[in-house]
Amino acid sequence: MKLLTTIKDADPVEGVKLKERRASRAVLFDEDGLVPILFVSKNDYHKLPGGGLEDGEDEISALRREIMEEAGCEMEIIGEVGKIEEFRYEWNLQQMSYCSYGKVVAKNNPKFTQDEINDGFKLIWLSLDEAIDKLAHDKPASYEGIFIKKRDLIFLKEAKKILSEKSLTHPVEEHGPHGALRPALSLEKERVLNGTKRSDIKPGIKVAIVLKKDQPSGKLTEGVVKDILTSSANHHRGIKVRLTDGQVGRVQEIK
Repeated sequence: MKLLTTIKDADPVEGVKLKERRASRAVLFDEDGLVPILFVSKNDYHKLPGGGLEDGEDEISALRREIMEEAGCEMEIIGEVGKIEEFRYEWNLQQMSYCSYGKVVAKNNPKFTQDEINDGFKLIWLSLDEAIDKLAHDKPASYEGIFIKKRDLIFLKEAKKILSEKSLTHPVEEHGPHGALRPALSLEKERVLNGTKRSDIKPGIKVAIVLKKDQPSGKLTEGVVKDILTSSANHHRGIKVRLTDGQVGRVQEIK
């Protein structure tokens, strides 16, 4: 993964051993092109969802866990944004943060820890430009927040650059219903209807659904629609249907 920059608050001190930490975070987009961002009200700054790797985790498994906990989302990773090295000498800490970009495939409620609740964590959804503007104008009231603002602002700007370049070579609709950037996230998959609109689903058509038991893994099951079970016009996790073989799930793709 490309090293974007190094952030530090002092020059290295010879002989001082720093604690090492690795962390993963992501710039994700929902079906409206909005990005999940965490507002930390206690210290007045915004951040990308993500966190440190636990024992036995790699960058991707840690990211999936953190995104589920902090944003309540299941996600699909599309590509890499880059990594940033941080030297926080006041804490004797050296941290490497890895960032990916991708899309939200299911939304639930975040599960904040007690410390995060105490810090006033709040999940908000913004366009990419709005997120960049929020972080650019933040004035963090904590040592950690100063690092987070610098780091995540770089990640957001780099993600915008990468996705803007991709949209030039893979043209797609550039803006969603809220004026949000809709980048060319999945290339080929972007051309597949995702099953969130009831009007797109008809009995007799072939679809790929995710069964409830398969939601954590994202495994898809193909079949033919027998009944439409969702009464609303739209559902962000996919319209629920019953297949001709009796299996029930939410439509993820229309074949």
